[in-house]
Amino acid sequence: MARQVTLGRDFRRLWGAYGVSAAGSAVAMGALPLVALLVLHSSEFQVSLLTALSAVASAVIALPLGVRIEHRYKRPVMITADLVRCAVLVSVPVAAACGGLTFIHLCAVGILQTAAAVAFDAASGAHLKALVLPEHRLRANSLFETTNWISVSAGPPVGGFLVGVLGPTGVNGLSWPHFSGLSRPQSRFYAQPAPA
Repeated sequence: MARQVTLGRDFRRLWGAYGVSAAGSAVAMGALPLVALLVLHSSEFQVSLLTALSAVASAVIALPLGVRIEHRYKRPVMITADLVRCAVLVSVPVAAACGGLTFIHLCAVGILQTAAAVAFDAASGAHLKALVLPEHRLRANSLFETTNWISVSAGPPVGGFLVGVLGPTGVNGLSWPHFSGLSRPQSRFYAQPAPA
């Protein structure tokens, strides 16, 4: 039986950061429509619009943002993207507590969270190439994709469960520990490829 080659400590840190980031985003994005329904009493059309705006933002932002990220250092992009996601998601319970939560605010959160997720994914994929030898990239990419699909599949139901336990806006308040905590492991990546 062939011995499985380890992908290294730097890869494990990147993969861990990616996993926490993907899970947190999936949980929070599944909770945003519930916040619209339960807190703002939005109509079915508004909830559909909230979801559609995030999807359209992803499609519109992905190509130009990917090109810009390709020519930058990847670590600062990943850290900034997670801090942006943290800030916009935490703004939901803060605005709700202050009585200032609106549907427009939720739409802006959905769009900004999606843009930051696209930036993180683009930077982490490019950073992966610097961390993993070409002969091990298939395995590394399969681990990333498995993590992504588990997050996409399990995140929204977990978000719904947490809405039941913590309340509609409480789920977004959980974002600050995991997103802000990601900057520490990412800042310890050893390989820092130069921009192309």
